[in-house]
Amino acid sequence: MGSEDTVMDVGVVSTHIPPAKGYGGVSVTAAVLTRAWAELGHRISLVASSESIDRRLKPSDVRLGDTVKVSLYRAYGFKRWGFGLGAIPKLFELCLKAPVVYLHGIATWPSTLAAIFCVLLRRRFMVAVHGGLMPEHVALIRQRKPHKWLFYQWLTFPTLRRAIAIHCTSDTEAEGVRQVLGEDARILLVPNGIDSRAVPVADYPKGEGIQICFLGHIQQEKGINAFIRAWLKTRRDADRLVVAGRSVDGAYFREFQALVEQAGGAIRYKGYLGQTEVAALLADSHYLALPSGLEATGGMRENFGNVVAEAMAAGRPVLVARGLAWDHVESLDAGFIFDRSEASACEILRRAQSLSRADWQRMSGNARRYVEMHLDPVKLGEQVWRALTDSNIASPQEAALCRPE
Repeated sequence: MGSEDTVMDVGVVSTHIPPAKGYGGVSVTAAVLTRAWAELGHRISLVASSESIDRRLKPSDVRLGDTVKVSLYRAYGFKRWGFGLGAIPKLFELCLKAPVVYLHGIATWPSTLAAIFCVLLRRRFMVAVHGGLMPEHVALIRQRKPHKWLFYQWLTFPTLRRAIAIHCTSDTEAEGVRQVLGEDARILLVPNGIDSRAVPVADYPKGEGIQICFLGHIQQEKGINAFIRAWLKTRRDADRLVVAGRSVDGAYFREFQALVEQAGGAIRYKGYLGQTEVAALLADSHYLALPSGLEATGGMRENFGNVVAEAMAAGRPVLVARGLAWDHVESLDAGFIFDRSEASACEILRRAQSLSRADWQRMSGNARRYVEMHLDPVKLGEQVWRALTDSNIASPQEAALCRPE
């Protein structure tokens, strides 16, 4: 390439993008990774929907770095999946001009369109499946959602097989990919990053008892109701549980509301919180809980658990269900892992209650140091970028298994 003007931007596709509210970890991860690439000086062209639960975004709202060009289209109807006809020309142009494209997520309108365009235009592309192929989630789709399973078979799997690599963040997620694409699936195994420079570490929370917080949607796959039942069996008079996240009407949320009533004020539901409010909640809490998969019929969808990394960056030990990317957290002395049963959750809750302040502070420091040393978004982003732009990986057959350095 000659001058700077002839350098082509790498394409990035995400269904939603911050500051969009209400759309969880995929959009946050897309922003963190894109911002890390911008910090490294890489040029990015990003296409996403303008959808947010409070208002439509403008490109000027999306601030990911000076080297990032943002193009948004209007979503309507099926907003969760980013449906909007305006995506078609924007994604086609992106895939036509970009030498390589990175797709956040599968089976949404923009991610599916972009994958098809990349195949038709013979563009190299990488896909981050973001939990969409977790083994239990796939089994749930096969058993209960035949139309979605056909969508996966006809569109998702064929395009994934043409990608130069599938970006996974945990061994469990990688195993799910292999189960549907085969043992020779081309996997890039790199965890999500978090910028701990922007996260202050608060002191030991004040007051009697312990406060545990949960951050996430009130839905069965998150396991929050099963966790509450365990917490109600073990809580002491001064213990508190705070739940924050978006909810939808339905039987599961009604069950959640009944459990909150049963707690007699010991459980507070705060609904959706912004970034500043989340930071304040973490500062007031002793632990963060992530019980994904604890419900027997919920199906494990969580592939990484960004909230765990956020809590650890804030110096908060974590209570996490086994089977995510955090099974090593006890060996780090930064939290507790419980099996996916009520009895195991009760045991871990009692261990958390009995932890001395000195032991808690040791765990807090270990959690923060782990994030600083191993989850630096710029270092992890550079690993992904090298695999994405490696011209030696000229075809899907040449993509290799990679692990975090």
